[in-house]
Amino acid sequence: MSMEQVEKIVKKINEDAEAEASKILNEARTQAEKIKRDANVEADEIYSEILPKYEREAEQEKQRIVANAKLRARKAVLDAREDVIKLAFNAAGTKLQKLPKKDYTKVLEKLILEGVEAIDADTVVIARKEDSRAITSALLKRVSEKTGFKVTKAREYINVMGGVVLRSSDGKIEVNNTFETRLERFRDELRKEVAEVLFS
Repeated sequence: MSMEQVEKIVKKINEDAEAEASKILNEARTQAEKIKRDANVEADEIYSEILPKYEREAEQEKQRIVANAKLRARKAVLDAREDVIKLAFNAAGTKLQKLPKKDYTKVLEKLILEGVEAIDADTVVIARKEDSRAITSALLKRVSEKTGFKVTKAREYINVMGGVVLRSSDGKIEVNNTFETRLERFRDELRKEVAEVLFS
């Protein structure tokens, strides 16, 4: 499988997550609008009933009800945002874990290449024990040839969902390219995107 196909797999994961996110966000926004509408109706009814005798109190009560409704609506939207993020995060993690062996090896190579380029020096690759065989001498040689740096495999292992940690040979620089870390970056980006949609 080519690197282009690997990119398509990652792109498909993001597209699926975004589609599900849009669906949940639309439902949340509809619910939030209903809460605000209902609160305004309730506030107006109370206002009309007590206006003759308690005009000032009526206005304060109306403002309180509307303010509470806005808080409930905002909470509903924020809850929906977290649901979207959790759903997208879990879906992406599941799909990454279920990648066919060939595709997963290509992903590992891509993560290693990115890490070595970021470190910009001779690099040691630390992976899961079960991924050790996939990171072959040939794979490391290809990365070395592309970057011009010596790339070796560590004897230690990491306990993660997938991916690798890379460390410069002198131990001064470390790049975490595990699935968990990559997904956390995706989670942060998604949280910003969702916030922009909700509060723009």
